[in-house]
Amino acid sequence: MKVLLLGATGNLGSRLIPALLAHNHSVVIFVRSESKLRSLVDSAALAKCTIVTGDATDSQAIEEAILSNRCDALVNSAGLAAALPWEAPKMQGIVQAVATAAVEASKKLGYPIRSWFLGGLTVLDLPGKPGTKVSYYFPAFSEHGHTVDCISSKPREHLQWSLLAPSLMTPASKEITLLEAPKGNSLAAQNDTPVDWRPNFLSGVPVLGVYAEIVLNMLRYNTTLEDCADFLAADLTKGESEHLGHKVGIIVSNEKKRQ
Repeated sequence: MKVLLLGATGNLGSRLIPALLAHNHSVVIFVRSESKLRSLVDSAALAKCTIVTGDATDSQAIEEAILSNRCDALVNSAGLAAALPWEAPKMQGIVQAVATAAVEASKKLGYPIRSWFLGGLTVLDLPGKPGTKVSYYFPAFSEHGHTVDCISSKPREHLQWSLLAPSLMTPASKEITLLEAPKGNSLAAQNDTPVDWRPNFLSGVPVLGVYAEIVLNMLRYNTTLEDCADFLAADLTKGESEHLGHKVGIIVSNEKKRQ
């Protein structure tokens, strides 16, 4: 696919460049600062990409980047969500601009834009409580809920979205270089609820039990940026993804790690 990547100077976005290329995608990078991009990512990888400069809140510029490069898909990893509910929103302008641009470009191109957005574990539904997000009890990064509301409100025939909902992502390596082949990943994924959620000895305690269960489970959901990048790049190779129209929880799969 020809993929428009936003947020390429971020922790996940920069690692998406070699991952997408390794999966044989054509990559169009939409970035505010080309000089910053070149300071972070290996020049051999960037030589295989098209670079477009612009602001991630500029919907018209994003639409033009999709149209002029005839992109089939996009990945938005731009922006950093407000950590606490009383903080000013940081991502909503970006998400709205990107989603709107994808819809408008789709109308002109005559095909839907396959899209991945970045969220967080708190937008997933709490196991055993259908329709109740983890953020109801643990409101950190609740701004990701606005991302879900925005993208799910767009016409599905134009925006074919999925939202990655990780917990903590850490780098496996500081170097971001061209890959000779896909690295693979050790992630297990599940739609709309966290994978392998485990009640614990405190779960039955009235009121406080659910909070303890959430905190102790969240500590298990750490993943690497490289695994997440490969997961997204691999999914875009599918003709019809099982994650279409879903929030997607991920965890490191010990079974996959042993393979």
